[in-house]
Amino acid sequence: MKKCLLCIALSTLILTQLIACGGGAATGQSETAESADNEGQRALTRLTLTTNITDADKQKENAMYDFFSEKFQVDMEFIPMQFGERHEKARIWAASGDLPDILWMDLNENIYSEWCDWVDSGLFAPVPGDLSKWPEIRKQFDSMVADELFTRNGSVYALASMRDMSSEDFTVCMGIAYRADWAEKLGMRKENDVYTWNEFMDLVRACIEQDPGGNGPGKTFGLSAPQWYFPDMFGVYQLNTYEWGFEEPFFIEIDGKYVWYPTTQEYIEGLKIAKGLYDEGLIWPDNVVDTNSSMYIDLYYAGQMVAVGAHATIANLTTARNRMAEAFPDVDRALSYKIAKIASPNDDEFFWQKQSPCYWSANSLSANTTEEQRERFLDIWNWLLTDEGMLFRQYGLEGKDFNKNADGTAEILWNLNDKGQYTDPYASGARNFYGRPILNDAEYAYKNESIPLADREDGFNAWKWDWENAHIGKVDYNMLYSSTPNKDTLGMFVAEVKAKAIELLINSSADSIETEWKAWTDSMLPKVQLVLDDLNALPFIPSDYDDLLKHMGGN
Repeated sequence: MKKCLLCIALSTLILTQLIACGGGAATGQSETAESADNEGQRALTRLTLTTNITDADKQKENAMYDFFSEKFQVDMEFIPMQFGERHEKARIWAASGDLPDILWMDLNENIYSEWCDWVDSGLFAPVPGDLSKWPEIRKQFDSMVADELFTRNGSVYALASMRDMSSEDFTVCMGIAYRADWAEKLGMRKENDVYTWNEFMDLVRACIEQDPGGNGPGKTFGLSAPQWYFPDMFGVYQLNTYEWGFEEPFFIEIDGKYVWYPTTQEYIEGLKIAKGLYDEGLIWPDNVVDTNSSMYIDLYYAGQMVAVGAHATIANLTTARNRMAEAFPDVDRALSYKIAKIASPNDDEFFWQKQSPCYWSANSLSANTTEEQRERFLDIWNWLLTDEGMLFRQYGLEGKDFNKNADGTAEILWNLNDKGQYTDPYASGARNFYGRPILNDAEYAYKNESIPLADREDGFNAWKWDWENAHIGKVDYNMLYSSTPNKDTLGMFVAEVKAKAIELLINSSADSIETEWKAWTDSMLPKVQLVLDDLNALPFIPSDYDDLLKHMGGN
């Protein structure tokens, strides 16, 4: 079993010092240049690597790229891509065979079966089985199950962007952030921001009615969330007491077999709770049409929203507080965006939380690359996982952007703004490529000296509270990544479920929503049952998380 998932602190992942960059004979693709690595004096052939990326225009014109390009004797060609087109671009490139050297994908359950077909058709090159030249990659593989997910015919075909909380089962809190300063003004803020469901909804109601932000009648809104959490954030999540968590309501194991969660009474009761909040006006009415998932947070930053559903990473915490401080200089920055802990509507002692998948996105190497190109990319990936690589991706260049202290911490050399915060000299998004091996939004963000200490401590304390108090639903990789004929063809009906839930929020009544929902799920069952039959015919169905890990690890 991959015990690392449960107990290895992430710091063990990055202790190895800088290893030598790989090299090989010249391929004729580009000129030859001499480059010295940390060990000594190896000649590298300068080569080119292409990859798709967001913010492509921000990657190269800076000192970080100049250092990186010289160090690895590589010219990166960044192919522009919008985040919203990530799946479609991957499909187009795969269909045409015109892949980047390194294909970045949001390799989740929505495209996984297609990726398996692409691997089987020979589009990608495998990662070497012997990783002795790249020990940090080996450690990363040992710290999560992504390499098992990306194994086809005995070889690994993708490198995962690992989440950086292996020490806590990759759990970083998702929940509701709110205007704690408004709660204090009304005398309703609870100690440690821990609320029962009714206490928090009473607070939302009072903020709308009493307008502590001084917006004027009808201009203060209650609860909102991005579409990918809506309406589940407001009742559905909190009623899930099962072993398995989810962001989208699909299939989960209950009593040894898979069921379609939207047919469970827990889902229906959660939907009814959300319906009640919507009808009362506690949920922002236009959340149902905010398909770009931008208006909801813009209203928060405009001082018109009480609370928002959020993935409460330190990066998001800092971004939100900075936006609020900029818009409202007199507001207490820390209280303008606080993470609330809200109990279940059914149980004042039950607090819901979910585990994140161990990775988010992955990179596959085109089969058209040369061995030299592939080894150079592995050299790069391995270095970015080291201490030195992590300092580089967080701050930039030693001696220019930071000095390394004897204890391994960084003394930042950036300018301070008028609020005493560091000003990052690099454009937002300029580090996108270097951030691929590990998403440093949790443990590494907590260690990032450029982030205000209050934000780091608030984020960490919120996570710690969850680890100690919340029920944490686990990720069922077996269900998500099992490829079956009907599941691959029909999918998991997430879009249909969300569309119907929103439709009924708008058009049904409190008395009719359960009946209408059951009628709709019954109409869907002929198709859904085909997927359920596939899933329940799998040779393995996990009954708990430890069983799943044993199965994934092959032990």
